[in-house]
Amino acid sequence: MEFGIFTVGDVTTDPTTGRTPTENERIKATLAIAQKAEEVGLDVFATGEHHNPPFVPSSPTTTLGYIAARTEKLILSTSTTLITTNDPVKIAEDYATLQHLADGRVDLMMGRGNTGPVYPWFGKDIRQGIPLAIENY
Repeated sequence: MEFGIFTVGDVTTDPTTGRTPTENERIKATLAIAQKAEEVGLDVFATGEHHNPPFVPSSPTTTLGYIAARTEKLILSTSTTLITTNDPVKIAEDYATLQHLADGRVDLMMGRGNTGPVYPWFGKDIRQGIPLAIENY
C-alpha cells in the first residue's frame, strides 16, 4: 500500500484567515507540499491538470519536473492528464522525458476532463469528449 497526497491546485480563500493566495503563492505552496511529502515519508505526490480558474496546475510536467529535481523517492503522479484536449503524441513525449528525468518515478494517469468551456481553447468540442478519449488513448 502506498500513501500520498494530491492537489487539484485550487486557488481558494483560506477559511481560517479569509485570505486568497495569489497564483504564484499557490504554485510555490504546491512545490513545498510535495517536498514535505517526501520529507515525512509519503510515497506519492500527484497534481491535477486544469486550464481555468480557480485552478493553477496548467503544466503538470513543468511542476513535476521541478519536484523531481528536488526529491529522490517520491512517486510523481498526475491526477489527471487530459487526454481529450492534449495531443497524445505530445503527452507521450513530455511524460517519457519526465520519466527519464525522474529516474522512473512517474505514474501517468489519464482522463478526459469535463469542463466544457475549456475544450474550444484547444480547438475541441466537448460533445466529442468520449470519441476523443477513445481515439487518443
